[in-house]
Amino acid sequence: MSDRPDGLHGADGPAMARFGVGGAGSADDPSAKAAAENFPVALKVTPVRIRQDLEAVYRYTRHLRDIGDETPADRSAVLDRLAGIEADVRALYHGDPVNDPVVADLASLVARQRVPADPLLRLVEANRRDQRVQRYDTFADLLDHCHYSADPVGELVLLVFGRATAERVRRSNQICTALQLLEHWQDVGEDYRRDRIYLPREDLRAFSVGEEELGLPRAGEALRSLIASETDRARNLLEAGAPLVGTLSGWARVSVAGYVAGGRATCSALRRAGYDPLRRVPRPTSPVIAGAWLRSMFGSRRTPAGRRG
Repeated sequence: MSDRPDGLHGADGPAMARFGVGGAGSADDPSAKAAAENFPVALKVTPVRIRQDLEAVYRYTRHLRDIGDETPADRSAVLDRLAGIEADVRALYHGDPVNDPVVADLASLVARQRVPADPLLRLVEANRRDQRVQRYDTFADLLDHCHYSADPVGELVLLVFGRATAERVRRSNQICTALQLLEHWQDVGEDYRRDRIYLPREDLRAFSVGEEELGLPRAGEALRSLIASETDRARNLLEAGAPLVGTLSGWARVSVAGYVAGGRATCSALRRAGYDPLRRVPRPTSPVIAGAWLRSMFGSRRTPAGRRG
């Protein structure tokens, strides 16, 4: 299967078509919800087979997220559904019947690319943990959360492209953790209203920020200093992982460069907002993402992380 990025400058321009995934469906269809969001996994210009595989991965991650975001009076109902997904993933690998159609859609990818069960099961565990954890004491605790909730996605993307090596997965984990952190820093106010705080308690104390300040219309000076510090942490992780792009070629390089570009553009958006995520959610514009993608795509040097290809 060729992964040459011919047609990069297609109808949607060189900016990765907003990283969107195509498709339509009912409002209750996980694939429709997936199509409604921008996510730097599937590019509209990628070949059909790659796009289908990436969409299958995204449908799975979104399906789990939708289950985890449900708010029934009894959390045991959510945990039961997650247990059902876990059982179906295990059934997929044992050749047993799979009940959930979103899990069943992964069968072809799992067989062709020899996708291990671990990243799929870690995503289930991430959503299970979210049912009992709404605060994080330390930054190390938050990184552990990202190991389950974010890192598996990057590993799955590398597996889709057949480019997963131990070193590439290590750098991918840095990128994905950075992206997860940046999303948290963008959504501080929204998360607070959902009774979730991802800013570690140790950092809130260090910057003398009270939880109640996260619900204000604007961020105070202490909170803005904290968000600036956390953004720097995420940026350092992102740049540590960015050499991954230089070890790849073709569509894998195009896609992973999109991840890095999205992170860099989000760092810029937070900076331009004065590190205030409360007044409005800092979102990067398409031109900024496009410029970051070009720099990520063509400015990355090859590293010893693995053979190019």
